[in-house]
Amino acid sequence: MSAAILVIGATGTTGKELVKLLAKNGHKTRVTVRPTSNTSELEALGVELVQADLNDVGSLVKAMGGIKKVYFATPLVPNMVELSSSIIRAAKRAGVKHLVKLSGGGAEIDLDTLAKWHRAVEKEMEQSGIAYTFLRSNSFMQNLSNFNSHTIRDHGAFYAPHGDGKSAYIDARDVAKVAYRVLTKEGHLNKAYYLSGPEALSGAEIANILSSATGKPIKYVDVPVEAARASMQGAGMPDEIVEGLLEHFQVMKLGYTARVSSAVEEITGQRATYFEAFAQAEKEAFVG
Repeated sequence: MSAAILVIGATGTTGKELVKLLAKNGHKTRVTVRPTSNTSELEALGVELVQADLNDVGSLVKAMGGIKKVYFATPLVPNMVELSSSIIRAAKRAGVKHLVKLSGGGAEIDLDTLAKWHRAVEKEMEQSGIAYTFLRSNSFMQNLSNFNSHTIRDHGAFYAPHGDGKSAYIDARDVAKVAYRVLTKEGHLNKAYYLSGPEALSGAEIANILSSATGKPIKYVDVPVEAARASMQGAGMPDEIVEGLLEHFQVMKLGYTARVSSAVEEITGQRATYFEAFAQAEKEAFVG
């Protein structure tokens, strides 16, 4: 029996959690990988691996052979819209019936540049004739462990330019649970869901929770925009991404990312994860 669900972005933060759920529950699943991908975790799950390149529509059409449903999460890169467009065009050619996109919170109001990119992709999906579902996710809690854990371990601090702004961070595993339901249950075609955690937290509140979880003092440092820009450029980030992230931090500072949604619980039947539970589960990442 050929796989009915394809996951694009299976080594990413939500993708790998979604693949685990699909495999565990016996769904025939295919995933796209690149020659450079670390596939050992995916191989252990027993899913079908196929090589595909988001710049190559032909390779995507091939990967989608016999597939009815596709979940995709594209990397945060300057040509994200073009890569997503390749996926949509391939899906049309391959006869895919349902596309599920990991989108961004605020896409529906063009909140900032990154949200505008997501909305451009959503519009192309709406016009494609393929049934769609948009998962408009707030920022992941995992961003803290993926991008800030080294300074938390080494300096007892994390640095960001969003002042006292609050954000309703979501555990990426909750996004995966929603994606799983959307792909395997009825009633989610042509819908858009805003996904958040159960509370909006400031940097200082996150620092307090991390301090409690790890038993060591951790603080949030609000850095000037110029320092944040220099740091990201120094890390080799493309200018479009640096400016997009700085704009997003400004939007956070102004309170636009603090909206809390009950969609996770409504769709999955389980309450969204509190940051405290995430901090306890991931505390090893933050302890030096």
